[in-house]
Amino acid sequence: MTRVIGIASGKGGVGKTTVSTNLALALRDFGKKVLLVDCNLSTPHLAYYLGVSNYKHTLNDAMLGRIGIESTPQLKDGIKYIPASLDLKDLNGIDTMDFKKHLKKLVASDKFDYIILDSAPGLGREAIAVLDAAEEVIFVTTPFVPMVNDIIRSAEVLRKLKGVKGISVAMNMVTDGSHEIFGRSISGLTGFPISGQISYDQNVVYGLVSKSPIVNFKPNAASSVEFRKMAAGIAGVDYKAPKSYRVKKAFRKIRNRVFSNGISMSQSNEDLNDDLTLQKMK
Repeated sequence: MTRVIGIASGKGGVGKTTVSTNLALALRDFGKKVLLVDCNLSTPHLAYYLGVSNYKHTLNDAMLGRIGIESTPQLKDGIKYIPASLDLKDLNGIDTMDFKKHLKKLVASDKFDYIILDSAPGLGREAIAVLDAAEEVIFVTTPFVPMVNDIIRSAEVLRKLKGVKGISVAMNMVTDGSHEIFGRSISGLTGFPISGQISYDQNVVYGLVSKSPIVNFKPNAASSVEFRKMAAGIAGVDYKAPKSYRVKKAFRKIRNRVFSNGISMSQSNEDLNDDLTLQKMK
């Protein structure tokens, strides 16, 4: 049975496409058949992240009726992907709320274990279409109050659309510093489990410049290990992180919390809720 997972964020710049691409590749590493779809029609980036510049068909082609969506998936690094068009003319005539209808055809084909939808950020029509179409949603955030507040707002919209089902949070660019909100606090504030915690890793940027997602670019990097941990949790397969990773992770956590320049984020629900209230007032 195909699982459809929407990767969403209330704000741009938190690493949503990075999470989408590397989660897809990490699921591939566990032998899963994965389709990755660029649902950010207005500002698509997925093809660049995958290192692809020459592709035959796009999601826009299917949604404009030029081709059946079953013919749009293309192969790259062991996964299938559907890019979105970079041509602004291909936005004309598209009704984003038709996406769910096309998605059902991909699910019915029964060719994939997972379909990963890389959403547009925010709560515009493109993002709403993904929230409506996905069976599960992973909200990507960085460990700071404004971004967590965006998750809460997005989840409220999701509840109105279809109720709460299969929602989790992926924390990205985590340094384990005392200035950040910890995973348990984010889970307490949002009411959703943490499906992954991905470390801040400069290698991710180097991989982007090299047009190679970190899971391929540096398979043993901390963030690559963490994407595989996240994928294993989603797929329900056993995975034990290498000992070298666990030692380095423990050392980094101690170092970053001890040498914190005296800046510390309160982890109490009361203080964090006060900060969230201030954000809403703004």
